[in-house]
Parts: sequence; C-alpha cells; structure tokens
Amino acid sequence: MSTMVFPSGEKLERLNQEEIISSTRLVIQGLDALKNEHNTILHSLVETIKCLAKDEEASLVYEKSSLLRKSVEMIELGLAEAQVMTDLASHLGTIESEKQKVRAQVRRLCQENQWLRDELANTQHKLQKSEQNVAQLEEEKKHLEFMNQMKKYDKDSPSVVRQTDPYADPFYIDR
Repeated sequence: MSTMVFPSGEKLERLNQEEIISSTRLVIQGLDALKNEHNTILHSLVETIKCLAKDEEASLVYEKSSLLRKSVEMIELGLAEAQVMTDLASHLGTIESEKQKVRAQVRRLCQENQWLRDELANTQHKLQKSEQNVAQLEEEKKHLEFMNQMKKYDKDSPSVVRQTDPYADPFYIDR
C-alpha cells in the first residue's frame, strides 16, 4: 500500500491509497466541471467573435479564446492524468489481490507437498518392512526346502543301524 506525504499548513499528513484515489476522484469531478465551464465560455466567445467586426475588441476576444483553449487543454491533460492514476490504482489493487491468491495457493501447495512427503516416507517404510519380510520368508523357504531334501535323502539312502547294545550284536566282544 502506498502513501503520499504532502504539506498541509505546518503539519504533514499521510494519506493511504484509498484516500488518494478518493481525492483524485473529487479532483476529476472538479476538473470536469471546470472544463465544462471553460467550454461554455469558449463557445460564447466564439459566437461573440462571429458577431464582432475586426477591431480591437475582436483581438481581445481572440486572445481570451486562445487562453481559454490552452486552459481547456491543461484541464484535459489533468483529467487524463487523474484517470491514469485511478486506472493504475485499480490495476495495483487487482495485482495485490492476485498476489494474495497466489500466496494462499503456495501455502496450500506447500502443505500438500509436506503431506505427500509424509505419505511417501510412510509408504517407503512399509515397503522396506515388506521387503524384509519377503527376504525372511525366502530364507525360511530355502531352509524348509533343504530340510525336505534331507528327508528325501534320508529315505532314499539305506538305513544304518547302530547298535550300542552289546547283546544285540553277536559279534560284539567286550574288552
């Protein structure tokens, strides 16, 4: 928001943008009324010039009409500048509201980004645990397959009888 400082008597007053625009609109109304008044006077001078003969009075009226034309041009310039100021203020207001919208959208996107990061971290953690479970299950599967092969091997090979009972073996010699 812009402020304007101007002298008012001995003290300085600070005007905010809304007050400046409000004052500018009042100035526009005053300048517009002044322009209309000048145009009316200029029109009457032009009519007077048509009625007058070429003498000193006509030259005085020409001079007055020339001054009024310059005055009207300056008033129109002031009106155009005031209109530019109000248009600029309107544009700046629009830009400011757009800026606020973009800031709100950025905040929302940052929050969404953080949420997505959290979700990604949770999902990665779950994936890591699942991968660990899969690796553990694969090891258990390999172990069980090995144990099954050992059982098959034990079934396929002839059984070896170990006798530790000396009476069961007729050739056992006790020493």
